Amino acid sequence: MRRNLVKVTFDNGKKVMVEPETRISEAIEKSGIEINEDILAVKINNKERSIMYHLIEDCTCSFITYSTREGERIYSRTLKFIFLMAVHRLKIKLHFKFSNKTGRDYFAFVKQDEEITSSMVKDIKEEMEKIISANYRIMKEKGSSRRIANFLNNREQVKNIVDLSLNENYTVYYVDDFYTYLYGAVAMYTGCIKGFDLRKYKNGVILMLPEKDNIEDVKYEIETNRMFELSNKFAEVCKVTSVESVNDLNKKIVEDNIDQVIRRAELYHTNEFFEITRRITRTNSVKIVMLAGPSSSGKTTSAQRLADTLMVKKKNAIVISMDNYFKDVGNIPIGKDGKEDYECFENLEIELFKKQMLGLLRGNKVVIPTFNFKLQKKEYINKPIKLGDNDILIIEGIHALNPKSSEFIPKDKIFKLYVAPMVSIRFDAYTMLSSNDLRMMRRFVRDNATRGVSVEKTMDLWNKIRKGDEENIFPFVDKADYILNTSLIYEWAALKPVAEKLLLKITDESVYYSEARRLLNTLRNFIGIEPDLIPSTSILREFIGGGCYLR
Repeated sequence: MRRNLVKVTFDNGKKVMVEPETRISEAIEKSGIEINEDILAVKINNKERSIMYHLIEDCTCSFITYSTREGERIYSRTLKFIFLMAVHRLKIKLHFKFSNKTGRDYFAFVKQDEEITSSMVKDIKEEMEKIISANYRIMKEKGSSRRIANFLNNREQVKNIVDLSLNENYTVYYVDDFYTYLYGAVAMYTGCIKGFDLRKYKNGVILMLPEKDNIEDVKYEIETNRMFELSNKFAEVCKVTSVESVNDLNKKIVEDNIDQVIRRAELYHTNEFFEITRRITRTNSVKIVMLAGPSSSGKTTSAQRLADTLMVKKKNAIVISMDNYFKDVGNIPIGKDGKEDYECFENLEIELFKKQMLGLLRGNKVVIPTFNFKLQKKEYINKPIKLGDNDILIIEGIHALNPKSSEFIPKDKIFKLYVAPMVSIRFDAYTMLSSNDLRMMRRFVRDNATRGVSVEKTMDLWNKIRKGDEENIFPFVDKADYILNTSLIYEWAALKPVAEKLLLKITDESVYYSEARRLLNTLRNFIGIEPDLIPSTSILREFIGGGCYLR
C-alpha cells in the first residue's frame, strides 16, 4: 500500500510533495530553492531542525540564517566548535573556558597557571581557516549521559553531564577524532562560517563574530566594555557560594544546602550596594545618581535598595523616574517605522528636565511631574521638593547614562550607575547561560503576574525592546562610574516553577513555539526551588513578587 505523500510549504509560497522520511534538504532541492551555506538550519512547523531532518508529516518550512537570532546562536556554537577542534588538532594542552558574550565577541580564557602566546593564537587561527576551507560535515551522536561521556576528553564536561543528569539524551558533535558537547545545535558544515577573527587578549583569546548585516565583515576593535572585570567579580560569587555550574547548583538543592547559596548570593549583592554607596559618598559632593539599565534589569528595586543603603550613611535619597519627563500625547516623535517612538531620547522634555535639575542644585523648590500613562500626559500633582545638605536624587531611566541627559550637571555633582544581569551561571566550560534569556524570562514572568500579559505578547515585543536597548542604553555603558551585575547565581532555578508553566502554554501553532521549547529545554537542566527562601529585599522579587519594594 502506497504511503501518503508529505506536503511541504515554504515561506515563499512554494509547495512540494515528497515521500515520508525524505530529508528536508531533498525537499528544498525539489522545490527549486537553492541550498547554500547561508542556511544554518530550518524551522519545521515552528520547531528548529537540521536540514538533514526526515519529514514525517505535512509541514511549513522556513530558513534559519545568520541574520536571525537562532542563526546567530548556531553560528556562534559552530565557530566555538571549530576553535576547539583547531586546539585539539594542534595538540595545545591548555584548558579553555568561555565567558559571557561581550558585544559580538566571546572571550575564551585559560587557567591562571597557564599561558597562551601570540604564536599559538596565530597557529589556531590558521588551523581554523583550514577547517572552514575543508567544509567538513559536522556529525552528531545521541545517547545517554554515560554513553556520551565516553566520547569526551574534557573532564569538566563529563562531570556536568553525568552528575545528577536531568536529561535522558545528550548530543555530541564530532569531526574525525574530535568530539565535544556544545549545548544547542551547530551547523552541518564547517564551511558555513564566512567571517570571524581571533585575537589574543589578556589570559586568553577573543573569538570575534561578523557584523549582523554582513556575515563576512568583522570589526577591528575589541569590545571589552568592562565585561571581563565583571566576569572576575562573578567568579568571586561562585567561590563564595561553591557554585560555578548548573550541576553545582543542582547538587546544592539535592543536598538541602540551597538556603546557604541564596544567603551568600544575596549578601554579595548587599555588599555591592554598600560599595556603590561608599563611592557616592566619599567626596560628599554628589547630589545626583543617574541609574540606567535595559529592560528587566531590576532598576526599580536597585534604586530603592540604593536609597535604603544611603540612609545608613545618613543620606536621604529621593527616587525620580525619567519617564515622568516623557512628552505629552501629540508631541511624541515618529520613528522610522512610521509609528510613535516612546523610547527615543527625543521623547524626553529635556529642557524641562534640565531646568528642574539645575533648579534643585541651586536650592530651589521644584514640583516634579508625574506622567499619566493612561492619559499620555504629564500631571503636576506632587508636593514640591527641595534638596537639603544630606539629600541625593536617584534618577532612574533608560536614558540616564546618555551624556545629553547630564552634560549640564557639574561632574563632581553626579554619579553614574549601570545595572543589568550581565554575567550568569555556566552550563559547562564552553557554555554560559544567556543574560538576554534571563532578562526575557524575568520580563514575561512579571508581565504575566502584574498585567496578565501572555508570554507570546512579551516575546512579540522583545525584538523592539532589544532594539531600544541597543540604541539607547548599550552605547553608554562605559560612561558609568560603576556597573552592578544584577543576576543571581540561583536565579534560573527560582524562575523555573513559574516560567515553565507559562512556556508550556505556547502551542506548536505559535511562531514563538521554537523559542519557547528552547527556553523550556534550558530550564529542564535545573531543579526548581520554591520562593520561600528568597528574601523580600532580593532583586528577584521585582519579577516573582512578594518583595518589600514597589515593582
